[in-house]
Amino acid sequence: MQVILSKDVDSLGSHGDVVTVADGYFRNYLGPRNLAVQATKGSLEDLQRRIDRIRAKAEKKHQEDLAKAEKVNALGQLVLEANAGDTGKLYGTITTKELTKVLQEKTGFEIERRNVNIDHPINKVGDYTVFVKFSPKVSAQVKLKVNAIKAAHEEFVLEDAFAGEEDFG
Repeated sequence: MQVILSKDVDSLGSHGDVVTVADGYFRNYLGPRNLAVQATKGSLEDLQRRIDRIRAKAEKKHQEDLAKAEKVNALGQLVLEANAGDTGKLYGTITTKELTKVLQEKTGFEIERRNVNIDHPINKVGDYTVFVKFSPKVSAQVKLKVNAIKAAHEEFVLEDAFAGEEDFG
C-alpha cells in the first residue's frame, strides 16, 4: 500500500514522502497516529500542489535574499568612528548590535542581529570583514574600517603619594 507521510517517521522517511508499507502497518500504526494518509489520486495531487506552493515561496525568498546580499555587497566599505586611546585600542567593543543598526540604516531593510558575524572582536582601530548571512545559501560581506576619535578628557596630574615620607626599605 502506498502512503504519504504526514510527519517524519524514523524508519520510513520524512514529511511528504510517498512510501510503500504493509496494509496492517498503515491500519494499525501509521493511520491511528496520524503519521500517514493513504496515497489516493486526490491526496497525491494535493501533495503536489503543496510542494509547488512551498517551492514558489522558497524561490521568492531566495530571490529577495539575493537582492539583499547584492545591496550589502554594493556598500563597499563602511567607516565607523569610535573612542580610542593612543595605542589604537577602543574604549569599548563594537558589537553585532551596533553593526546591525548601521547596516539597517545604510541598506534600508531589516537585518537580524544573529545573522551578522564577525571573525574576532572589534576592539582596535583597523580594517575588518563583516559577514551577513541571509540564508544557508546566500551571504554577503562588507569591509569595515574603524577610525579613532580622540576622547576629550582632562589630563590628570598624579601627585607623588609618598612625597615627604621616609624610605622604608
